[in-house]
Amino acid sequence: MILRRLTQNLKEQNWTAITIEFVLLVVGVFLGIQVANWNEERADLAREAVYLASLAKDIRSDIADMDEINRVSTLRMSAMGYLIEQAAGVSLPSGFDSARGRIEIEPSPPYAADDANTIGIAMFILTTLDGNRLAYDTIINSGGIGIIRDDTLVRAIQAYYSHVDKVLTFEAAMEINRVKLIDAQQQAGLSPVDAMSAAQIANAFQNDPALLAAAKNYWLYTNRHLKLMKDLRALAERVVADIAQGSAR
Repeated sequence: MILRRLTQNLKEQNWTAITIEFVLLVVGVFLGIQVANWNEERADLAREAVYLASLAKDIRSDIADMDEINRVSTLRMSAMGYLIEQAAGVSLPSGFDSARGRIEIEPSPPYAADDANTIGIAMFILTTLDGNRLAYDTIINSGGIGIIRDDTLVRAIQAYYSHVDKVLTFEAAMEINRVKLIDAQQQAGLSPVDAMSAAQIANAFQNDPALLAAAKNYWLYTNRHLKLMKDLRALAERVVADIAQGSAR
């Protein structure tokens, strides 16, 4: 309609009308673009809210997994600490000095010899992180990471999943070390389901240097796993809090 009138006015050289029609045309185009941008911004805000809610849900699920991992790993540290001390006849150190600095041993409650959680089962069970990253992978694969406006929050989320990947890599190495201990036990004629007292298990390890060495290695891996999980859990809590703060804006 406007273009038709503008064409007619050009033919008639009605410059006042031409100016008005042109201004109306420009204003109309400008308003159309602004409305489109506003609608797109609203859609992006809605998508951001969905992304952040999904991320927070996945990370909270991770935290629940970490709590279970920490519970099981602490039990293993306690049981294996007792076993190694009894078999080796010496107290375990509170830490080690290494090329990377001081390695502290994570605290664990003392193990009671009559504990219903047998040492054999405690050593056998390994709980690992599943990594609930469906929301994050969806965001990355769809190119939606740019929808999140807070660059600091984006970096925090990326850092969290980078640490998750490091933990998963460590857990793969830990599983190999666990299998080595199980193989050493089998070579010694031991099984996690054997009805043996803590003292009997300690005696079997005392009389087999290779078996005791495998237990010490796995105990050290368990300590590292527990440390990584505690650090990752603290990071997860901070990211969830950051997401909640970002969602409130």
